[in-house]
Amino acid sequence: MAEYLKNNVQLQILAVFIGGPLLILAGGGDPQRTPLKESLSVLTILAFSLMIGLFYLARPNRAAAKKINVSKLLRWHRLIGYVAVPVLLVHPVLLVVPRYFEAGLAPGEAFKTIVTTTSSSGILFGLGAWCLMLILGLTALMRKKLPLTYPTWRTVHGVLALLCVMSAALHALDLGRHADSAMAAFIMLLSAGGIYLLLKSYAAKDQPEGEKR
Repeated sequence: MAEYLKNNVQLQILAVFIGGPLLILAGGGDPQRTPLKESLSVLTILAFSLMIGLFYLARPNRAAAKKINVSKLLRWHRLIGYVAVPVLLVHPVLLVVPRYFEAGLAPGEAFKTIVTTTSSSGILFGLGAWCLMLILGLTALMRKKLPLTYPTWRTVHGVLALLCVMSAALHALDLGRHADSAMAAFIMLLSAGGIYLLLKSYAAKDQPEGEKR
């Protein structure tokens, strides 16, 4: 198993972005909530972590692209994106699902409070990230129908991803229940690394022609 993992860079990346958050959560001292609330929290954290991991499962990660075929790397990128993005898009709804099983504020009122609380910078970052993610997902699905060349679309896609992850990270660090020092360091370091790879690829002047198409 260890040898198989060693020879598959995509599995190494997934191990970091799935195993890392799970280990941090397991070692955290947060009070336990209901199984439903904890499951939804873990699902959201893993989806966001995998969203960051998409920077590493893409062309800008030259080290990964050298170890596996670029087309295979992009297949993994698309597959994980199709899983992580829908989960994060329904995140505001998932927050109020437990309200159906609890006394107190009704789910509809709770949702309205979440999306209309503009006095909180964390909420605003979250709303911004949600809008950017929706645009990101739609432009990815409709890429061939957009009046953009592939290199232009790749640039737009990368910029949207960068802005989305930055906004989502600020939202998570401000309001995330599990955003302790370890989780904050994990998010900031790996987000910074992914953004660095992206910006480095944009700044490069000597890309092989095959990577520009």
